[in-house]
Amino acid sequence: MNANDDLQKKVQFALFWEPYITGAAIGVTAHEGIVTLSGTVARYDMKLDIEQIVKKVRGVKAVVMHINVHDHPQAADEDSLAQQALQALELHTSIPPEHIKIVVANGWIYLVGSVDWQYQKQAAEKAVSRIIGVKGVVNSLLIHSDRTDMLEKKALYDAFDRSSILRGKTIDVGVHQNEVTLTGVVDSLFQKEEAERIAWNAPGIWRIHNQLEIIHT
Repeated sequence: MNANDDLQKKVQFALFWEPYITGAAIGVTAHEGIVTLSGTVARYDMKLDIEQIVKKVRGVKAVVMHINVHDHPQAADEDSLAQQALQALELHTSIPPEHIKIVVANGWIYLVGSVDWQYQKQAAEKAVSRIIGVKGVVNSLLIHSDRTDMLEKKALYDAFDRSSILRGKTIDVGVHQNEVTLTGVVDSLFQKEEAERIAWNAPGIWRIHNQLEIIHT
């Protein structure tokens, strides 16, 4: 079995292992670490879950999503989707809805505006992705914190070292004003994204350039 076939089998098994995913017919192809997924799922949040499952498979360097969301029989019209999206944001205590604008078109929800933290951006997307009838979410929220904390490299290095997933990995941190650049080598796409997630927890960051290289050993 060659490397592409081996990675394809690993991804297929990872999806099969999740009980709530097994009902979805997902096609999987792999080529030099790039995994392409195709098929149709019942809900948009299931599509997101599938993507996260595949990213954790060792050897995956990138994921191409060609997965569509079924037209749901109970899907609301666009005005109702917009109202539900607004309510979802208002019910989430960590999201500042007054700084977020919502646009709905053809079942897609577009988030526009700014928040102080990356976790708020992610929480906003997750909140609206659960609405029945949503076919996709475009998260264009910007990170623009008013905090003036100095970004300290040592704090980021210590955070990486505390992570059982990243401990021992070669990750270098570059800081320029409110921007952070990550370089070095990790073993998987999941580790690359975990490094970025941890870095976003530092106060005052507006942008992260994740240049970590994935080398599967």
